[in-house]
Amino acid sequence: MRTFYEFFAGGGMARAGLGDGWKCLFANDFDRKKAATYQRNWGDKEMLADDIRNIRSEQLPIHADLIWGSFPCQDLSLAGGGAGLKGNRSGTFWPFIDIIQRLRKEGRAPAIIALENVVGTLTSHKGSDFAAICRSLKDLGYRYGAFVVDAALFLPHSRPRLFFIAVRNDLVPFGSNDKPNSPWHTSSLRKAYEA
Repeated sequence: MRTFYEFFAGGGMARAGLGDGWKCLFANDFDRKKAATYQRNWGDKEMLADDIRNIRSEQLPIHADLIWGSFPCQDLSLAGGGAGLKGNRSGTFWPFIDIIQRLRKEGRAPAIIALENVVGTLTSHKGSDFAAICRSLKDLGYRYGAFVVDAALFLPHSRPRLFFIAVRNDLVPFGSNDKPNSPWHTSSLRKAYEA
C-alpha cells in the first residue's frame, strides 16, 4: 500500500480523494478546529495539531511515498492582501519545503510531492511566487508540472485550483507530456510558465 503525509490537512479532503489505496502516516494542521474535524473524519492517530514551523522530521514516521501540501492561500489569493509567499499564512510554504529538504538529507525524500493552491499563485508578485515554487521543487531534486482544475468541469460550481505534481528525478516518469492540454493548462498557467 502506498503511504503519504498530509500537511495543511483541514478536514482531510486530500485523504478522501486518495482513497483506500493509500495509507496516511502523518497529518498536520495548525487550526485546532480543523484538526478536530480531521480526527472526527479519520480518527486521531495521525493528526498533529501544531504550526508547521514547529514540526521536525523526526516526528514523521518511516518513509512516505507522497507528501501532500495544500498550504494557505490567503496571501496568494486575488482577494488577499498581496503578501504572497512572504506573507504569514502563505509563507508557510517555506517551512513545508524545509521539512522535505530535511527528509531528503535523511534519505527519506518522497517519490511524489503534490501541492494545491489558488490560481492567484500564478500572478502573485508578477509571477515570481509561481517561479519560486517551481525553483524550490527543482532544487529539491524533482521534475514537476502544474495544471489547473476547475470544479465547474464536474459540478455546477466554479472553483479553480492550481496543482503542482513533482516526481523525484531518480524515478522513471510514467507518461509526462511537455505540450499544454486544455482545459488543464489554462492561458494564465501557460503565461506564467513561459515567464
